[in-house]
Amino acid sequence: MDNYQRGAEAVAPAESPRQLADQLFAVVRRLRQHATELAADYDLSFLQLRALWRLEQPLATGTLAEQLGLDRSNVTSVVDGLEVRGLVTRQPHPEDRRVKLLVLTDPGRVTRAAIDERMFATLTVFDDLTGAERRELVALLAKISPASNDTADRSPAPVAS
Repeated sequence: MDNYQRGAEAVAPAESPRQLADQLFAVVRRLRQHATELAADYDLSFLQLRALWRLEQPLATGTLAEQLGLDRSNVTSVVDGLEVRGLVTRQPHPEDRRVKLLVLTDPGRVTRAAIDERMFATLTVFDDLTGAERRELVALLAKISPASNDTADRSPAPVAS
């Protein structure tokens, strides 16, 4: 009988999909909490903060929706909020009039840079890992990430040792 069949008090083996998922969800919760607190400091929602991160380069609204895992109608309200604050503009796509590109304004670039700097200066989730462990974690996550084969997503940033 394996650990799953022994009862609710039994713990799944460390290498089990359940334990892996539990650990990943715990890390994601910590990252999201940190980002949500930081977003609030800038009077942004968590989704608005994620949109700003993705808009390093101009993106079509549909592409941003895909990258955020949102329906196009939901991303519209996120972008509307950023546009009202003067952080983003919608511009016509040079090759397809039906498509609007989302472009950071100068204040949007300043805000994005400030958030980016604060986010990673104050992030403690990975502090207990050595440089080698961080590199290994990046490689392992890239191996299982669906975005690893998607050239639309950026590659992970290099990790300092």
